[in-house]
Amino acid sequence: MARYNFKCSDCYSTEELTLSVAEFLSLKDKEGFNTRECKKCNATTEFIRIFNSISSKISRSKDEISAIAKEDVRKIVEKVKSGDMKTILDVYGEKK
Repeated sequence: MARYNFKCSDCYSTEELTLSVAEFLSLKDKEGFNTRECKKCNATTEFIRIFNSISSKISRSKDEISAIAKEDVRKIVEKVKSGDMKTILDVYGEKK
């Protein structure tokens, strides 16, 4: 279950909701955050999603990114050398 933080557009109080990703997407698609009742001011109003300083973003150093890219390149080269036609067409494109 993921935690989502929202702010009341009337009183600016914050509220944390614990929802599955499917529940969150369902509410978002139905604009369910536009008609929530605020627990602090009791107004039925729009809730705006806020992002805290703590997030699920993963940071990588340049060296880590380079190592991952080199490994990906090595795998692609192996596939091309083995004659994998799908990979060859992905890399070089189709003949015209």
